Amino acid sequence: MKTLGIAILSLALLIGFASFQNLNAAELPQVSADHLKMVKYYEGKAAEQDAIITEHQQMKKEYKQRYFINEKVTPVSRLKNMEQHCDAIINDAQKLKADFLESAKWHKMRAAELEGK
Repeated sequence: MKTLGIAILSLALLIGFASFQNLNAAELPQVSADHLKMVKYYEGKAAEQDAIITEHQQMKKEYKQRYFINEKVTPVSRLKNMEQHCDAIINDAQKLKADFLESAKWHKMRAAELEGK
């Protein structure tokens, strides 16, 4: 009985895999185009992260020049808090950018596979 169950499960998996592999030839260009759209989307999201990184690097650089008068008026701890704030955002944005670029790379690879390249 157990062997029959395994055989039926194996057959079901084989049929499912075979049907997945048999994409209609007319669908391939559309699926490839969809992957290329995703490449542009993820590259755009990575560019957005570049803007955030640049903005916060600049903010961190200019904060002391703009707001620090002396230690009595602006405590050093406030400067450190701002630096930590900007560093956290910069690090998160860099990680997101890397993830977005990795996703774009995967979709490029998948589109190329579908196009037979």
